[in-house]
Amino acid sequence: MKMPGLMFKLFSGLLVFMSVSFFLLFWGFFFFDKTIFIEWEIFNLNCTSVVMSLIFDWMSLSFLMIVTLISSMIMMYSIYYMEGDKNPKRFVFILFMFILSMMFLIVSPNLVSLLLGWDGLGLTSYALVVFYQNESSCNSGMITILSNRVGDSALLVGIGLLFYSGGWNFIMMNSVDSLVLAFIILAAITKSAQLPFSAWLPAAMAAPTPVSALVHSSTLVTAGVYLLIRFSSFITTSGLNNICFFAGVLTMFMAGWVANFESDFKKVVALSTLSQLGLMFMIVGLNQSGLAYFHLIMHALFKSTLFMCAGFVIHNMKGSQDGRYAGLFNFGSPVLGVVFSVTNLALCGFPFLAGFYSKDSILENFLAGDKGSFMVLVIILATGLTVSYSLRIFFLSVSNKSKTFAINYSSDFSSTLLMSTFILFVLSISGGFFFGWVMLWKGVVSELWSMEKFYVILIIVFTLCCMIYFLSSSMVDVKMKKSFFWFSNTMMFLPLVSTYFLPSFFLKWGTNMNKDLDKGWLEFYGPLGVSKSMQSMSGFFQKSQLVSFLTQYLLLLFLLVFFISLSL
Repeated sequence: MKMPGLMFKLFSGLLVFMSVSFFLLFWGFFFFDKTIFIEWEIFNLNCTSVVMSLIFDWMSLSFLMIVTLISSMIMMYSIYYMEGDKNPKRFVFILFMFILSMMFLIVSPNLVSLLLGWDGLGLTSYALVVFYQNESSCNSGMITILSNRVGDSALLVGIGLLFYSGGWNFIMMNSVDSLVLAFIILAAITKSAQLPFSAWLPAAMAAPTPVSALVHSSTLVTAGVYLLIRFSSFITTSGLNNICFFAGVLTMFMAGWVANFESDFKKVVALSTLSQLGLMFMIVGLNQSGLAYFHLIMHALFKSTLFMCAGFVIHNMKGSQDGRYAGLFNFGSPVLGVVFSVTNLALCGFPFLAGFYSKDSILENFLAGDKGSFMVLVIILATGLTVSYSLRIFFLSVSNKSKTFAINYSSDFSSTLLMSTFILFVLSISGGFFFGWVMLWKGVVSELWSMEKFYVILIIVFTLCCMIYFLSSSMVDVKMKKSFFWFSNTMMFLPLVSTYFLPSFFLKWGTNMNKDLDKGWLEFYGPLGVSKSMQSMSGFFQKSQLVSFLTQYLLLLFLLVFFISLSL
């Protein structure tokens, strides 16, 4: 295994070098307020230039810095996690192509060049989800790529509709048609797994944990949010920001609710990603794209660390992902137990951790708005659900009772493992403070009443009490409890809608159309009817030809006999 380990180290070192380079460029471009725009024409068609474009500004460079940093740590983490795998080279190259696709998407201000990175993410993510090549990963990969193809098609339609404008550089445009923006929003919703396209994101947990840490932190699922941030000025002026707002709110509430009933360790972390993506969509809908980008960066830092700790727990449970068997984590691995606990608190928005600076600003900005009391209740309840499932998975992992093997080996004395998590762990603690001064240098001012500041704390306490009562009380009716758990465990039937009900409707509709039209009326009045008519006509002509032939033969015979008799 020396050669694969060397490959992981080489790619990790390359990504670290790229991250440091982007870090230096980011500070230079930020302080001197510089932007580099590179464009070259491929060909010209009907006065429309098809060009490839690259943009390097503070936003793209900071995102490249975070993506390459997280990717380098995950490459290093893969040395530990993928040890003993039969295809490490294939894993390394597909993962690196996945990272390059994301980097190309980040620096593309042109929809044509952006499509290359967008489709590259979809293709490589499918290859990574089906990496283990079993039935579960095959099904998960199929729902992943088919859901993403909806967004790819929407993006292609948007590119086609922009043909009349003479180009696809949206950075240079003053306005974009509302229909084009609707397709852009649809593409972002499918890529970021917002309702009703949320089923593919938990299904993508069939991929190896390093892939999940990368996909659900800073790459695939954040591509849709990043696209909306780039189009945020057009979305605001068109009035379509309410679509982003309501899609984000519904997704945030649904993901938080389902995560409280999920037992799969990785799926709980994946559903937390879905909840945070809903929060980003919500704040984009409130016309605060800078705040959404800040939370995107903070979420990437602590979520990648959280997934790496979850992968360690799964590795020690011999591949099992059932969180109910994940006890004694803090005893066998105290260092990673602390890392897991602190990053979980960062996810909750615990004061002065990375998640606090962005989440608290988002909630204050929302409460200062005018969306109504009902939406305030839904948002605060969704925030309480986030704390509820975070503490639930925390207590499952650090409980004093273990349901695993009688003898179980667990240790965090792996230099590779600790080194890969240490930098991201430090940034999960202090990243919000430092990046907040840079990315929100203009500040975010929110006017709140005296009680509105305490809404979130009150609903968090209330939600925790309700969930503890519901999960532990024997007074709740058993049948209702089981049906309620089943409803919540199936993501409110979203996987069934995505994989069964919607396709089965079109399958039945196509069967009936085939029966009634193709093999029915169209067949009767089409090929079958024409063939019967032609057969009858050919039969008629054949009979008429036979009668005329016999008539001519008899006439000739009569004339022949007549002339013979005259000659005699």
